[in-house]
Amino acid sequence: MPLSDFLVAHEHELREGAVVYLPVNPIEYHGPHLSLLNDHLISVGLARELHARLDKGPLLIAPDLDVGFDPTPGPGTVVTALKDVRAAVVSACAALAGAGAQRVVLMTFHGSPLHALALETGVELLQRRKVKVLSPLNLLLQQLLDFDAGSDPAIEAAFDTIPDLAARERARRGLPLDFHGGFFETSVAMHYAPDTVRDSFRSVPPCPSFTATGIYAAAAKTARALGFTNRAQEMELAGASMAWFALRPFPGYTGEPALSSPEAGAAFARAIIDRYATAAKAVLYGDALSPRPIFSWLDSLPFTPANPPVPLAAVQTF
Repeated sequence: MPLSDFLVAHEHELREGAVVYLPVNPIEYHGPHLSLLNDHLISVGLARELHARLDKGPLLIAPDLDVGFDPTPGPGTVVTALKDVRAAVVSACAALAGAGAQRVVLMTFHGSPLHALALETGVELLQRRKVKVLSPLNLLLQQLLDFDAGSDPAIEAAFDTIPDLAARERARRGLPLDFHGGFFETSVAMHYAPDTVRDSFRSVPPCPSFTATGIYAAAAKTARALGFTNRAQEMELAGASMAWFALRPFPGYTGEPALSSPEAGAAFARAIIDRYATAAKAVLYGDALSPRPIFSWLDSLPFTPANPPVPLAAVQTF
């Protein structure tokens, strides 16, 4: 269904204040074991679960825009220019505001920083139109930067599903770099869309190890010395992402997908929804603002957003 038809069909509910969820996800390779629509499927699953937690009126999930900047290369991936992602987001958000929407959640499971900034243009448009709006993946990406093993019982429950203690510890230590199609994302897919996860996930070999080196490691060290912890974490993630992209042959996934299980996915989903629900109540039914994206300073760098340098564009999560 086109977005225009969806808005006509649900205009009354939108004007009455129902929350509308707008998925914005690329068609993207996630390794040989996951669907090209994996980000969409997880986004819809999260939207349904979040809405059940909010318990506020009818569930309205708009058609996915099917766009995302900087998708992982691989068979079936559809590449969209950043300017076109921004244009699609702005157009959809303007249409939502025009239809009388009062509460909007931009749902994505694609973690490219410039993709998040493209969504932020929609957030800012809706805020100017006095629409309450939340872009919740920013919370999860910040948690990825700040990850502290053992700090979240729900996440610990996900690791507890791994019988082998050595593998469990590898997964725990590796979670901050398990940012695409690995134990984390495959498990969440098994929770929300089990029929789309191929049985071959059990035989997918672990992704080779990688870590930030060179200029990124040096930049992170300098930032930490100056007390800029968050900037240091961003540089470490950027460097690790570039090291992952440099692997040959390029696997198209991280971590150890073979460790995945629906039980681990349910635990991860619970941890995500706990954060999303707290933010949704504060933003959609209070006066809080949507959390800013990580790497938000990219917008202030001296290059055109439509043509970012490859090392920055390639920072990828989920």
